[in-house]
Amino acid sequence: MNIGITPVVKSLLIINITVFILMFLGESTGLPFFSHLVVNKYNQVIGLVPSQFEKVFGLFNPYFFKKYFFWQLLTYQFVHGGFWHIFVNMFTLYFIGKAVENQIGSKAFLRLYLLGGIFAGLINLLSNLLANVPTVGASGSICAIVAAFGLMNPNTPLTVFIFIFPITMRARTMVIAFAVITALFALIGGGNIAHLAHLGGLVFGWMYVYNIWGMHRLINSGGQYVSRGSAPFDWKSWLQNFKRKFGKKPKLYKGQVFEDATYTDVDFKKNESEINRILDKMSKNGIHSLTDEEWKILDKYKKGK
Repeated sequence: MNIGITPVVKSLLIINITVFILMFLGESTGLPFFSHLVVNKYNQVIGLVPSQFEKVFGLFNPYFFKKYFFWQLLTYQFVHGGFWHIFVNMFTLYFIGKAVENQIGSKAFLRLYLLGGIFAGLINLLSNLLANVPTVGASGSICAIVAAFGLMNPNTPLTVFIFIFPITMRARTMVIAFAVITALFALIGGGNIAHLAHLGGLVFGWMYVYNIWGMHRLINSGGQYVSRGSAPFDWKSWLQNFKRKFGKKPKLYKGQVFEDATYTDVDFKKNESEINRILDKMSKNGIHSLTDEEWKILDKYKKGK
């Protein structure tokens, strides 16, 4: 994949790295709001605790439920607990995120990223009601993006490192393997990794790709979930949509090995205005906005017919 950095991925990288640097500088200069240190009356360090910054802007159960810090579902996605934590997340965002943004469009990508993180955070909150340690990091959002990429481009080869050994596998296989391993770790428990948040992100990405509960409408066009009638929510339509969509594979673009969502081999001498219109539409709204007829036109000219 030879894709330049996309605008939303670039902005997310800047925000995440800026927040991490702010946290580092705040702790290094000894500001109490950023400090993890517990000291006794002799000014000796006797322990480490989450900083007040992490409690306010991370996903911290006591503040979320008792003080109604509901913004934490959004802000926790931009707070990271250490160098390797942010490095792995931002590395994945850069290489996978720009491909997904290029496929579905910038607005849809931003919704998928943020709502995937919110969904993952809710799963983590509800499964750990008594937790007294804040959850931080963009991992839930990243997992939603990774799942979407793997399921939209199932045959794309990806190389992952198991310890120090590189292993290349199909994108869809990687997503399934990651989901199974994450679910197993979530069942075993222990450690300080929010496995259920990761799993929630993967589930959200799957729901988007397979349009579970009308997720395409929510992500691709801004989320017109509420009925336009007098009732605040049309339960009948929701249930019909659930029966129709759940477990049924939708019509997806699965192409060949993922490319840069542009077609350099198109013969523009034939019907140039129509080709330009389709390419402009794809650039602005993502490839999922194209109709079947438009795909046929692109394929026809790509093959030189």
